Amino acid sequence: YKLTDSTGYILVSDQGANRFQVFSREGTQSNPFEHKYLKTVPVMATQSDGSETTSFNLNETFKHGLFVTMSDDKTFHYYRWEDIAEADLKKK
Repeated sequence: YKLTDSTGYILVSDQGANRFQVFSREGTQSNPFEHKYLKTVPVMATQSDGSETTSFNLNETFKHGLFVTMSDDKTFHYYRWEDIAEADLKKK
């Protein structure tokens, strides 16, 4: 999820646990490859087989972006970014 050219979030699937781990997109000052863990997000997807996110305003429902993930049975699950972010993460 891109906030600026150098900031945002990396979402990593914890496939068997039906959740995603969220990390800062930017590394630490001492190590640009060390991405800080921020939160865990439970999802309805089972055995997630793919995901994508955008921070673009797509329409009135997805004003701050969209996160979509697919279950192993090819069911797609759509989330508004503000539902993923809650009060913990920034929105574009």
